[in-house]
Amino acid sequence: MAEDDPARGDPPRPRPAREAPRGSGAETGYAVIGTMISGMAVWGGAGWLLDRWWDTRVFLPVGILLGISAAIYLVVKRYGGLPPTPGAPEKSDTPGGRRSRPRTQKGQR
Repeated sequence: MAEDDPARGDPPRPRPAREAPRGSGAETGYAVIGTMISGMAVWGGAGWLLDRWWDTRVFLPVGILLGISAAIYLVVKRYGGLPPTPGAPEKSDTPGGRRSRPRTQKGQR
């Protein structure tokens, strides 16, 4: 649009920063499943090729296990934690895991 284009000779205006759009739960689930299946297929396929080439029977299961473990690592790295809610306290538990009692002023119960 004309109002978005700077006039000739003017430096381009920076766009306002926006958060990256987050996908729905179904998109995330399909991405996780796709990562797991592709890890098994790629590394299992490489193991199958090595088994065919060297006439062995050990690299296919090793490749599948390696692919699954790499896929789990990637899924946990990418989707592992929930983002912290803004304004929430950092931690509401004591180091032992129990909630601390509310603090009151002296003489009050």
